[in-house]
Amino acid sequence: MSLASEYKKQYAWRDWDSALSLCPITPDQRVLDLGCGPGDLSAALSSRGVQVTGIDNNAELLAVARERCPQVVFEKRDLSVLNLEPGKYDGLWCSFTAAYFTDFESVFSGWKTFLKPKAWVCIVDIDDLLGHEPLSAKTRDRVCKFYEELLQKKGYDFRAGRKISDVLEKNGFNVKSLILKDKELSFQGPADPDVAQAWEDRFNRMRGLQAFFGEDFTAFKKEFKHCIAAAEHRSLCRVVCCVGTRG
Repeated sequence: MSLASEYKKQYAWRDWDSALSLCPITPDQRVLDLGCGPGDLSAALSSRGVQVTGIDNNAELLAVARERCPQVVFEKRDLSVLNLEPGKYDGLWCSFTAAYFTDFESVFSGWKTFLKPKAWVCIVDIDDLLGHEPLSAKTRDRVCKFYEELLQKKGYDFRAGRKISDVLEKNGFNVKSLILKDKELSFQGPADPDVAQAWEDRFNRMRGLQAFFGEDFTAFKKEFKHCIAAAEHRSLCRVVCCVGTRG
């Protein structure tokens, strides 16, 4: 299954309506969708009457986005060194992208220059992706060490969700935060079969996790899948939505 197909399937499991309802969206606003991927959220924003510019660095996903949403402008750019017209945009949407920047505060301080003085921002990201019970204490400890190693290598921040509010506040925004419901990432009880398969697909993509666990990766994956299939399963993972406004 292609990455775009995986994202399309996952879209239905996310509580995007609650996130979008927090944003002060009005028709004809100019809105950035940073890390737009295959354009699912760009389409949702566009359906609300705004002019969307979607930006991503993955050409394959952008090709899908352009076919799906011809009314949206999509551009291939590196978000870490983004250079756009200052003070042009009324809103900024960014979902499941901030965690890729372990120096997100620095990156965001650059992004905010593209916004008008009273613009809004919405940042959605995961906190503690692999935090599920009942994993063993040993496995949980190894997962935490994996988080720390990848953060030190500046590869990914698995605890990005809890940091977003502070980043926005330091950049002059008043923030409202919400923990979003999520049928794949943050749920209680046993996973549905299609959700279990989505986790299998995710693990097949996570080369860094495979390298970290090495010969123990198969055992880790088996334990994790048993965990999310258990009646007593409890997710510690949170999908955090922070909406910032100014003025």
